[in-house]
Amino acid sequence: MKVLMITCGVGIGHASRDLALAEYLKEYDYEVEFASYGSGLHYYEKNNLNPHQLPSMNFEGTDGAIDIDESLKQSKDIPFTFIKSMYKDATLIRQIKPDLVIADSDYSTPIASKFLNIPCIIITNDLTFGFSELTDNSAIQYFEKSVSKIISTISKGCQSILIPDIPETVEIPKELENKSTYIGPLLHKDIQKEEPVEITRQRHGFTTHEKIIVVTIGGSEFGKLLITIVIEMSSQINADKIIIFTGLEIDPEDFNIDPEDKKVIIKQFSYNLTEWMKLSNLTIALAGHTTSMELLTIKKPNILIPLENHIEQNRNIKRMMDYNITKTTSIKNKEELLHLINESLEHIDDIKINQEMYDEFIQYEGCARALEIIENINNNK
Repeated sequence: MKVLMITCGVGIGHASRDLALAEYLKEYDYEVEFASYGSGLHYYEKNNLNPHQLPSMNFEGTDGAIDIDESLKQSKDIPFTFIKSMYKDATLIRQIKPDLVIADSDYSTPIASKFLNIPCIIITNDLTFGFSELTDNSAIQYFEKSVSKIISTISKGCQSILIPDIPETVEIPKELENKSTYIGPLLHKDIQKEEPVEITRQRHGFTTHEKIIVVTIGGSEFGKLLITIVIEMSSQINADKIIIFTGLEIDPEDFNIDPEDKKVIIKQFSYNLTEWMKLSNLTIALAGHTTSMELLTIKKPNILIPLENHIEQNRNIKRMMDYNITKTTSIKNKEELLHLINESLEHIDDIKINQEMYDEFIQYEGCARALEIIENINNNK
C-alpha cells in the first residue's frame, strides 16, 4: 500500500511524529512518500527522505513570541497560498498515485484528496485553535471563528481524524466527534525498551555522576532567545554539562561560546533527541506537543517554556503540570528560570511522576492504533 504523508512544516514536531508513524508502517510493507515546507521539509531532508516541497505557510513573530496581530495582517496571502498548496497537493497525488493520503495539520490536502477520490486521514492535536483568547481584537476573533468553520467543514470530508494523545486532552467540536479517535502519542520507538541511561551516557562519553541539562527549541526559529539566555547564565547553573540543540533553522555558529568552555556543548540536530533528553537530569524545552509527549513518556523532569501568545503551548504546559514533573516560567524571566533550573537540579531525586496518571497515559500505542485504522479504511474501500 502506498501512502503520501503531507506535513505542516511549522516546527519539526509534526514531521517527527509523522516519521515515527511512517517507520512503523514500513515494517508492515507500506511505501511512504513525504511532502512539507519550512522546518518540516528540512527535517525530512536531514533524514534523507527526498521530500516534495510545498508552498510555505508560517506564523509571524519575534524572538520568543508569536505576533498574532502581524500574523493576521499577513493573512491576506493565506487564500493564495492555500490555493497554491491545494494545486501542489493535487499534482503530487496524481504523480504518486497513493492509496491513502495522511495530512498532519494541513487542510488543503483533504480537499485535493476528495476531488481525486483518494482516502485521506488527518492527524492533529488541535481542533479548536484559541489564539483569539489572547486578544480583544474583534478582527482576530472573527478570523478565528471563520477559520474554525472552514477547518471543520474540510475535516468532515476526510475518512478519519487521528489525535496523537489520550482521551479528554483535546477539545473535539461536536460535529467532528464521529470522525475523531484518540490514538496516543506517535513515538519513534518503544522508549521503555531502550538501553539503561548509564549505558547511553557511557556511549556519549559522559559519566553516571555528571549533572547534565539538555536544552532544545525543536524546529522553532522563535526559540533563539531561550538559547541565548541559557548561554548567558551558564556559569551560574549548577550543572556539569549543558547540551543545547538549536534546531535546523538556527546555526550554532550564531552563538558566542568560548571554545575553552567545556561546560556548554551546542549542536544543531540529533536523529534521536529523545535519547539525549533521557540521559539528562533535566530537560529545558519549548512546550511543543510532540516534545511534551516524549518527555512524559520517558518521565523526564523538565522545564517547559511557552512562546508568548502561543495558546497551544500554554495548553500543553497546563496538562503537563498535572503529572508533577514539569515546571514553567516566561521565556523572558531570566531570574526565575535560573532559580527553577538550580532548584530542580538540587531536588532532582525528589521529582516523581504521578504514577496513576502515567499508567493511564502509557497504555496507548499511537502507531499501532493508527495502523489499525488505516487498514480498516483500506479494507472498506
